Amino acid sequence: MSINKVMDLNLVRTFMAVYQCQSYTKASELLELTQPAVSAAIRRLETEIDKQLFIKKGRGIEATSKAHALANKFQFALDTINDAVNEKNTLSVYCAEIILHALVGMEQIDFSESPRSQSMMFEHLREQKVDLVLDVVTIKDSAFIIEDVYTEPLVVVCAKDHPRIQEQLTKEDYYRESHVIYSGRWQGLNGFEQIAQEPVKERKIALSVSSLSSVIMFVSHGESLGLVSQSFAKRWQQQLDLAIYPCPVNLHLANYKFIYHKRYINDPQHKKVRQQIMDRLGNKKSFADWMDI
Repeated sequence: MSINKVMDLNLVRTFMAVYQCQSYTKASELLELTQPAVSAAIRRLETEIDKQLFIKKGRGIEATSKAHALANKFQFALDTINDAVNEKNTLSVYCAEIILHALVGMEQIDFSESPRSQSMMFEHLREQKVDLVLDVVTIKDSAFIIEDVYTEPLVVVCAKDHPRIQEQLTKEDYYRESHVIYSGRWQGLNGFEQIAQEPVKERKIALSVSSLSSVIMFVSHGESLGLVSQSFAKRWQQQLDLAIYPCPVNLHLANYKFIYHKRYINDPQHKKVRQQIMDRLGNKKSFADWMDI
């Protein structure tokens, strides 16, 4: 009966060092081991495969044909291991749609749009299906760290050639017109109700859509108003021929936060990615400046 042997990875690394250096002395210096330890490791590997790997040549050594064959296979295996380790250094990040446009393309980060279900978002954080959330949502749970990252105002957008809105937008104008709204709700309230700093009146809803991209698309081809972040409006102003106005209703700023599990608070890679995102968002006074629009 044959028994499959499990190869000691340390033997593989030691062998590759000796093979590449063609010297026990140089390999021991590279590995920060003693020369006897390196020699003993090679003898152990030779015993396991029942083949000689190196022969003496003058004052040095030379690899045998078996060593050349093993080196090719071992290098492939080590490259595979290194690739797998590097893949783990890519963090999975849920990001609010309205801010995602400014962050895509960053290295070592796999961005996805935040799911509409908050319970699913936090469940994925707990199950380590996602490493970090950047969104305006929040939660009271001692298992999570919540850090403020970036704030910006919300603005009203409409078609540039809107027949009744030109140059300025009053509160009376705002409530008189119809609205395209994002259908997401938090604790029974929509986004407008959540961030309002004053009592709000009922708005005339022309359309309820499932994404903020849909909000600006529909308002750009009609007479309704929409409410989005300033950076998002600036990003699409020229392409969609939008007009942008300060919201005449007093609103809180959109406050984007990092949300992540406490297990990552001191994780080096996680800290690096959080800092990279904060650096990207903090390089300019506002997203409008950052987007250079």
